[in-house]
Amino acid sequence: MQNPKVSVLLPTYNGGRFITKSIESVLKQSFKDLELIVIDDGSTDHAPDIVREFIQKDSRVLFVQNEENLGIQKTLNKGLGIARGEYIARIDDDDEWIDVHKLESQVDFLDNDQSHVLVGTGVVFVDEKREELFRFLQPVEDKSIRNRMLFKSCFMHSAVLFRKSAAVELGGYSEKEEHKHVEDYALWLGLGKIGKLHNMPSYGIKFMLRDGAISAVNKKEQFRKNIELVKRFKHDYPHALKALWFVYLRFFSYSIYKLVPSKFLKHSILKIYKKI
Repeated sequence: MQNPKVSVLLPTYNGGRFITKSIESVLKQSFKDLELIVIDDGSTDHAPDIVREFIQKDSRVLFVQNEENLGIQKTLNKGLGIARGEYIARIDDDDEWIDVHKLESQVDFLDNDQSHVLVGTGVVFVDEKREELFRFLQPVEDKSIRNRMLFKSCFMHSAVLFRKSAAVELGGYSEKEEHKHVEDYALWLGLGKIGKLHNMPSYGIKFMLRDGAISAVNKKEQFRKNIELVKRFKHDYPHALKALWFVYLRFFSYSIYKLVPSKFLKHSILKIYKKI
């Protein structure tokens, strides 16, 4: 069987509440030459049953189950090893692709510019009811992205498409404890050393903000580990000293934010954090 152009990695752990929308949004893409690899990391809910229903309806869906919970880093690398596509796309089990031409435009961009290794899109943030909270576009051109990359990741995981060969050259996602929960950011920074970076000036995904999500539960840890990433890549991207001051300030500010009792004020502050 001919290899697909794109492999979409969808790791899930007890994602039964939201995964249906995520899978549907991939399969509805105008770009059809893809495989969707769903890797279940030891779920105890009904998520596996939902995936099996899709397998019966669409042969592009592959289902892999870890015998035990491996964590997101090893699970992503397992998917990367299975993937047959030239390009890798990502979607989380509570996110949704809202632009049916997302993949088509990203594939066309990378096909026509071999100097680029990674391309993302803008983001619409939603709550658990998938109602919009706010939205923003990421920096578009390589230069503007590089000027920003040490301050904050310019790519949302569910929005990216990248060259598999470049990721493999880097050894895939880092499985080090120091990169747990920032393994995506570490990969983007590494890919930027191999080739150029780009974002489409369009809103490609809905990113769900919810209290139980990995990114929400581990936000303070992410901010702390971002400091180490800035130190590691300080010679590869501009404005390293200014970025270091910024990430230290963000870490300590977030520590104070966690002490704020007002839920409304917390949401307002978090909205600012997502934009800076």
